[in-house]
Amino acid sequence: MGNVHVMSFSPTGGGRKAAMEVGKQIALSAGCAVGELSLNRPDDRAARYHFGAEDLLVLAYPVYGGRMPALLEETMTHLAGENTPAVVLAVYGNRAYEDALLEGVERLQKQGFVPIAAGAFVAEHTYTSALAGGRPDESDLALARQLGEKAAEKWQKGDKTLVKVPGNHPYKERGAGASRHPKTKDSCTGCGLCASLCPMEIIDPQDPKAVGEGCLACFACVKHCPVGAKFFEDEGLDKARMWLEANFQEPKTPELFVD
Repeated sequence: MGNVHVMSFSPTGGGRKAAMEVGKQIALSAGCAVGELSLNRPDDRAARYHFGAEDLLVLAYPVYGGRMPALLEETMTHLAGENTPAVVLAVYGNRAYEDALLEGVERLQKQGFVPIAAGAFVAEHTYTSALAGGRPDESDLALARQLGEKAAEKWQKGDKTLVKVPGNHPYKERGAGASRHPKTKDSCTGCGLCASLCPMEIIDPQDPKAVGEGCLACFACVKHCPVGAKFFEDEGLDKARMWLEANFQEPKTPELFVD
């Protein structure tokens, strides 16, 4: 057996948490090492990665409008496998994951990987803690470990049967992007944490009130600001949040796919 490599794009940390739990359990069950690779920074997403046939990749990403984030499309072409087993995790905010899991499985296939297991996990929604607040919680992580155990068993057997996951062709059409920028309250201390966490590197670390173009509205700056100084004032986001809170508060359970 080779090593387990956990790779995630997880601006607010929920997907990374689930992915690491899966990866650590696979490594524990298979008796091998586990390492972590982050795609949160532009340089990391631009790098190229190669994995051997003896390795196993765990890839996790958030669901944006029922799809894998558009900014990962090019990054996926930078991954190279040699018939490398993989586990794919699509992490969504309690609404729906739609075609995002199938997209990840198929994009990895094109790069020389064999997705042998997958999971749709729930994390606190980007826009509101009223949806899946505090998740992934311990029950979610228990299911992550369960997925890890099943994936490790399949890996150790040398079973490279492609996992079957739900989804549609063509993938759901992406919505039109909107130009948005986080705003900053006077309570900002200028610590620069938001700039260090911004996956697009558009927040000036010397002046966190200065934000360039290309915001994903991932809310990493909002959720991690130690003094609550970052916020969005946007009519479109407000309407989306109200719609989500009115229709999708019933907790959903992670779905595991191994066969």
